[in-house]
Amino acid sequence: MSEPEGTELMSPSETVEKSESVSEELGFAGPEEELEAINSRMAQIKEEVTADLLATWPSPWKNDSMVNAKVSGRLGSHKHFQLLLQRRRELDDQLGTDSAPAQVEAGEDPMQAYANKLARGEEVAGG
Repeated sequence: MSEPEGTELMSPSETVEKSESVSEELGFAGPEEELEAINSRMAQIKEEVTADLLATWPSPWKNDSMVNAKVSGRLGSHKHFQLLLQRRRELDDQLGTDSAPAQVEAGEDPMQAYANKLARGEEVAGG
């Protein structure tokens, strides 16, 4: 049986050459420049999704944790963002890097702090 075309394994040097040629075909000097552009575009998409969410979500339960969860959900179904994420992973594997942004510690969620105080029997303002 012959293998279908395009399924044969490439050597690591062929993989690097292929990725560099893809980057060059897209107008980048190399994979590092493409990775930088991908990260920039992903950040821009996340800002746009966040702005749209904040403008259209009238919930009184809006806090950082809830917004982050809803933005993550929307980005999970955002096709262009997912394609960029896949390409970023390919470039990270090729370059041996991890270009994903670090998670930001946002502090304690105000609703969780309120619930914790109630659970401990502490007096809370407005409660």
